[in-house]
Formats: sequence, structure tokens, C-alpha cells
Amino acid sequence: MLICISTTLLFQNKIKGQTSFDSLDINAPKHYYKTVIFLDSYSKPNQQISDKGGMGTDSTISKKLKSYGIQQFNFGFYTPIHTHEEFNFDSTVCKNTHYLLTGNALLLQPKFDGIQTHNLLKLGVGLRIIHNSGKKGVWFIDISPFVTKDVTFGDKNGYLRMANSFIYSYNATYNFNFRIGLTKSFLWGNRNYLPYLGLRFGRLDKVNFSIQIPKSISLNIPINNALRFSVFSKPQGGMFTFSNYDSLYNNAFSLFSKNSKAFHFTRYEILTGFRLDAVLTNNLSCYASLGLSSQNNITFYSEEANAERPRRFLPLKTYFYEKNLKTTGFLNFGLVVRFGQTKSYYNNKNLYDAFDLNNVNTVGDNNSGPGNIEIPIKKTIKRSKLNLVDIQDLIDTNDN
Repeated sequence: MLICISTTLLFQNKIKGQTSFDSLDINAPKHYYKTVIFLDSYSKPNQQISDKGGMGTDSTISKKLKSYGIQQFNFGFYTPIHTHEEFNFDSTVCKNTHYLLTGNALLLQPKFDGIQTHNLLKLGVGLRIIHNSGKKGVWFIDISPFVTKDVTFGDKNGYLRMANSFIYSYNATYNFNFRIGLTKSFLWGNRNYLPYLGLRFGRLDKVNFSIQIPKSISLNIPINNALRFSVFSKPQGGMFTFSNYDSLYNNAFSLFSKNSKAFHFTRYEILTGFRLDAVLTNNLSCYASLGLSSQNNITFYSEEANAERPRRFLPLKTYFYEKNLKTTGFLNFGLVVRFGQTKSYYNNKNLYDAFDLNNVNTVGDNNSGPGNIEIPIKKTIKRSKLNLVDIQDLIDTNDN
């Protein structure tokens, strides 16, 4: 009887201990992307606006504006909201799809000495879907609606727009990648869909040369996991709502159009320079870039002028003021904060490509952002000059 009771108690304790072990809740990472928040500051000095060669409205507005410079502040983030994984029958191939929520708030302050500084706000929230086929292809879809508004004087204005990208990326090898797709970007001061074509030579975790048209061209030189250096050329710009508080538009089409409360301000430029990224802690990094701003263009145009202009005056002009400006310098600084833990992705070329797609196509269609800090640099292992012949005298097969 005692033996039976002891056996029963022992069996029950064993079952209880096993149940306790199974109930342990291990919080494994669910995503490959961290939550990333970045702050970005961009500036270029004022330059005089020449009215030489200008006629009529162009000359009048140039004299009123006097000069042009830029001060820009950008806040952006992206965060994973769902990651779906699917393995094949023998678990050798893993497909994964990443859903990222994105957000952006940009304040642009064009500096015209002749008028008060305007505060042009751009706000957007979007969704990104990045699908890794598990083989050689990666799909990238970005849907980014945004609103622009001039908040300087409190008058009613605003405009809703949409920036989109649909890109297929093919990783032929670790050292060669090409991309093709379609993008609606406002970096060139327009609202047209543009073809996307990308080529990359070299590994993302080593020195590589990347051509991503119409986004950027860059030579990327990783120094180590703490420092990254790059030489680049890329466009920057956008379309913004601009209040007519300064009466810039009053006389532009006085014969055909009533005075407008607001109109559109567009700008673009080509930035060519150097960028240095530095990792400060595991979750904090910063970057700085400087160089030359060329091909500068600013344009004012009004939807009302186009709609109300009589058809006998065709073709319609989409602007009432346009100016090309000389080359200047620029400065750009950024701070990046990352949160959370991720699943392991070391040496996975498709996931590296997914990270690069997300960072080349920056949040908010502003062409400035966190960079590829999350891609670890592949270290070159130096081969030892020693061989078995050198150490054979040290080996004794009779040693225990």
C-alpha cells in the first residue's frame, strides 16, 4: 500500500512539473524591422534673386521676393504592425511579408527677404508592404497620402496628395541587384508617375555602388559597424500650399482670374555631397551631410488660373512665376532612434535588400532618412599564414 501511494504521488509531481515547464511564456521577437524614429534638419543659405531678363509678372515678383533660401525640419517614423512568415515543406525556404505603418511631419520655411517667412506644413500617414519571396525577388509597395498647408497666417488652405511606389527587386547574386517599377514622387516638383530603375554593384554589407533612378546615385563605403561613409547625388524637393497673404498672385492673371487665397509652391534641387553615419549606442545613431545644391528651381502656380483662363489663350500655363537659381552649399543633420528586438537575419541577402528598399525610398517622399545602419558590415577574415607543416612538430598523436 505504501509503495502504491508513493508511486502515485511521484507520478503526480512529475506531471505537475512538466505542465509548469510548458506554461513558460517566452517573448520571442515577432518582426525583422525595429520601430524607427528620425529627426532631420536641412538648410541652405539665402541667395539673391536676379530679375535680369525677367518681364512683366516675373520681374515684379522677383523684385518683391528679393532672395531665396531654405530651412527645413522633418520628423518621420516607421513601425512594423504585422509580419507573416511561411516555410516550405522542409523549412529550407522562408517567405515573409512585412507590413509597416509610416508617418511624416515636415516643416518647410522658404526664406524670402522681401516677404514674411512662411511655414509650410506637410503631414502624411502611410502603409508599406514588403514581400520577400524567399528566393531572389523582393516586392515593395508604398502608399503615402499627405496634406500640405500654409499655417503662417491662420487662413483656410490645404491640399491632399498621394505619393506611391511599386517596385520589384531581383537579387541575382549578393553582388548584383536590379530593380524595376513605377513611382509617383514629388521630389522633382511635379506630380507625374515616373519609371523606377535600379542597379547595385557590390554587397550591401560591403562597398557598393548604387544607381536608383529617380531617387539617388551613391557610392557606399562602410568603415565598420559604427561608421558608414557615402558619396551621393540625389534630388530633393516637393509641392506645397502657399498663402497669398503677401498678394504675390494679385496681378498675375488680373484679366482672367479673381484673387486667390492660396496657390502652389514647388521646388527642386540636385544635392551632391558626402554623408557620414555614426552609431552612438545600440539604439541611437546620427548622420551629417554637406555639399552643393545645384539645378535649383522654384515655381508658383494656381489651379484657378488654369481653370478660368479662356480657351482662346491656350496652351494653358501651369505657373505664373518660375525661377532658376545658382548653385549654393547645403547642410543636413539627422538623429535616429530605434526600439525593439528583431528576429535573426544575418547574411540574408533578401532581407538586406528589403531594408535597403525601405531606406532608399524614404518615409514621406523627402529623400533623407535613417540609412542602412541595421545591415551589419561583413568583416573580412584574414587567412593565417600558419599551416599544418608549421605546427606538425607541436602535435604528438600519443598525447592523451
